[in-house]
Amino acid sequence: MPTIGESIQVWVVPLVGQTAERWRLLLSPAEWAKAMRFRFAADQVRSAVTRGVLRTLLGRYLSVDPLALEFSENEFGKPAVPGIEFNASHSGDYALLAFSACARVGIDVEHRRGNRVVADLALRVLTPAEYQRFMALAEVDHERTFFDIWALKESVLKGIGSGLSVPPEDIEISFYPSSPRLLSANTPEVRDISDWTIQSLDIGDPAYAAALAVEHPAPHIELNHFE
Repeated sequence: MPTIGESIQVWVVPLVGQTAERWRLLLSPAEWAKAMRFRFAADQVRSAVTRGVLRTLLGRYLSVDPLALEFSENEFGKPAVPGIEFNASHSGDYALLAFSACARVGIDVEHRRGNRVVADLALRVLTPAEYQRFMALAEVDHERTFFDIWALKESVLKGIGSGLSVPPEDIEISFYPSSPRLLSANTPEVRDISDWTIQSLDIGDPAYAAALAVEHPAPHIELNHFE
């Protein structure tokens, strides 16, 4: 089991072949009920597995019984436990979880869903400057780049704990793949954009975009696979 120290621990959790029932005994009654409220079985599995793995890993990092963990939530529903920062995301066949002992973290994974969705969303979630740079790209790159941008923005919003209460267009980034940067954030939760590092993640499946945001300059990131 990797230790946190000053590094950011990121876990990739494959969801294919998982069942919600496997994790039922690890979840609180409220967590299980929340997972079962989803209409589709695949969404029930994503919810139950992500929460079950979250409890498992928090238990290991904090050396406590996973069942004994008690979560608080901020006004937007972001969960927390004392002594560690964490965030989770799931989409399609994967869940991603990030843990830090020293800084707020946000993580996001997005299933790339085709150019029709890109055309519908780009004008709504990109700033005018981002949209101008985006449209200057070759059309063949639009789908990949859009979901890279979307994941980067979502990771920041999840890191500050606001979710979509802050519109994505209030966050502006540069999205050069090798060195994305946070350029501006029209929200009081980000006091200084230079405090934040954003990074695209390669989870080994080109059908997915993933990103991590950390309130820490250039942190060391360790990518782990949960089995």
